[in-house]
Amino acid sequence: MSRTDEVHRITENVYKSIMEQFNPCLRNFIAMGKNYEKALSSVTFAAKGYFDALVRMGELASESQGSKDLGESQHL
Repeated sequence: MSRTDEVHRITENVYKSIMEQFNPCLRNFIAMGKNYEKALSSVTFAAKGYFDALVRMGELASESQGSKDLGESQHL
């Protein structure tokens, strides 16, 4: 085997080794990214529900008799 062939074989082995180690890490990285996206979507959904509930509570509070009485007492 010539020196060039040996260098070529060694180089191929190094590349194969790197790819075998890199591919699982890349798959893991992609899976973590997908999990992060799902978690972020869930948090966004929960935050929207919380905000909508606060808005509704504010609307109900502003329509209550107690808030009307407070409003009238301020104008006296």
